[in-house]
Amino acid sequence: MNSSTEQREGPEPCGFSQALDILRDLPIFSGLSLDVIKVLAYLAVKEIFAPGEVLCEQGEPMDHGFVVLRGEVEVVRRNGDTEAVLFTRGPGTFLGGLGLISPAKSLFTVRASADTCCLLLTKEKFGKTAERFPEMLPKILANVVHHVFAWEEAFLRAQAGACADRGREMGLSLF
Repeated sequence: MNSSTEQREGPEPCGFSQALDILRDLPIFSGLSLDVIKVLAYLAVKEIFAPGEVLCEQGEPMDHGFVVLRGEVEVVRRNGDTEAVLFTRGPGTFLGGLGLISPAKSLFTVRASADTCCLLLTKEKFGKTAERFPEMLPKILANVVHHVFAWEEAFLRAQAGACADRGREMGLSLF
């Protein structure tokens, strides 16, 4: 992540009202009280990334979630000395949510592929909010589980043959 002390030209600041609207629309926060969303919006910060700058690194702890406000990020998977761009995403994309709720290392590198502005929420600030509003975690967990089932259903429809060839491995929804 870039240094917050660097001076860069960028878009207008992401104010509280804009952050509140963005967070209210994220599926992971669906069903949370307005009070919780307000606290998260207050704690979120806007950060600007130059092309090529890393937002999170494969193998490193996921210590923040972020929403792309402007620009584009590429999601990259490294295997030994080989690196492959799996896909790119633009404004409205939310990444890193699982790292907010559980210790995890990133399976991907995410880096800016253009001048990119993101709304970031750190794991530390998220955790302090969860301590203050413990009722938020069961709702977030239910949202994550819903997303996992929907993703796996779509994956199974598209990859049924390949799944049968995997043998004894089971899907995540059977975990």
